[in-house]
Amino acid sequence: MGSLNQERGHSQTESPPQSNNYPSGKSMDYPPPPPTTTYPTHPPPPMYYQNPHYPPQYPNAYHPHPGYHYPQPAPYYAPPPSYESSSSSSCARCCRSFISCFLMIITLFFLMSLLVALTLHPQQPEYKVASLSVTNFTTQPILGGQWDTKLSIGNPNDKLVSYFSDFKVDMSFKDSIVGVNHAPGLALNTKEHADVDMRGLLNQANGNLLDKKTMDDLVRERGSGSVTFTLRVSSMVILKSGSFSSKREELIAVCDGLKVTFQNNDATSGELDNKGKPVECMLYL
Repeated sequence: MGSLNQERGHSQTESPPQSNNYPSGKSMDYPPPPPTTTYPTHPPPPMYYQNPHYPPQYPNAYHPHPGYHYPQPAPYYAPPPSYESSSSSSCARCCRSFISCFLMIITLFFLMSLLVALTLHPQQPEYKVASLSVTNFTTQPILGGQWDTKLSIGNPNDKLVSYFSDFKVDMSFKDSIVGVNHAPGLALNTKEHADVDMRGLLNQANGNLLDKKTMDDLVRERGSGSVTFTLRVSSMVILKSGSFSSKREELIAVCDGLKVTFQNNDATSGELDNKGKPVECMLYL
């Protein structure tokens, strides 16, 4: 049997020498222990070609040269903002802030005006011509005469007091001034009315200001027995109530269609033909 085992050993590939230390009582047919190997039991990881001049594209891949360290990429820094961009952004912010403040001021002013209008309900004064007379009126050779007007001014407000500065009074004929005068100002309490007497001269100096066509129209109208004048009164007005005070505004009253009738062609005096009713004036701020 020993010779048979030797033949089997020669028929196979060469194997490492076996130990003769068999267990007691065992023959050489007992299977020998597994041979010991010096090479790894697992296959080596795959090899990848890497260009040493560039960083690895696969950081987790196998490196053939473990001792070689690739340089880290340089950190990225954003370019600093230019002077033009920073100045334009600051200008844009300034413009937005200015517009916001402007809109806020307008909104507050509107709300305050609305509050005043709802609580105080301010109203414009009332102007009416109660009477008008012309004396010593002449058109030949030049314009001359004197006019006397009684103007009724009322304050319709029930919570605001009206203050009027000195009045400037103009008498005109077809948009041409023929007489100018002034009247003292006054103050009207709530729901109060007052009559203001206003006088003026249709003197020669004012007559020279009329052009020839306007003067011809005045002479022709006087020959018909009446002349229509326009009275304009201007002053500064302030409304007050306690701590509230409105802004100082110029108020202009235009009393149009004042028809002065003369008794005959030779008369030099005329009266307002208003049929006993006062003539209301239009107000402009």
